[in-house]
Amino acid sequence: MLAYLQYRKNLHSLKKKVATLENEYVKIKKSYEGKDDQGHLSFLAAQQDDLDMWIEYKKTSYFISKADSLLIPMPDESETLMYTTHDFGDGSGSVKILTLNGIRHLKSKIRDEQKAKREVIAFYFTLCTGLIGAVIGLVSVLKK
Repeated sequence: MLAYLQYRKNLHSLKKKVATLENEYVKIKKSYEGKDDQGHLSFLAAQQDDLDMWIEYKKTSYFISKADSLLIPMPDESETLMYTTHDFGDGSGSVKILTLNGIRHLKSKIRDEQKAKREVIAFYFTLCTGLIGAVIGLVSVLKK
């Protein structure tokens, strides 16, 4: 639960930064109407694209940690439909980021595993409830 809250907090702060950049982009675009922007707008668009990729990277790392905790195998990294690569320019090289298809696939696997765990708990809960009822019935019969 703590990892989910941290994930949501990170996403929220990154989305606020994206919104700020979008507002700045619109404001600057209006000020350059018909004039040469000298690459200013494309620089802002590149920054916004990097922030969007950071958001996708944070999603990927969250879903990978969730899948690891549930012992779910990750999709093969050679599948181009599941992953894309992006270089953030921070010297660490390019990183693999899940595409929408990869996220959809991984979320369905996570849901299936969580459902299976809930079904096991529900089975034992039902079993215990039945045994408690049987014991109460047996005690009431023996008291008479």
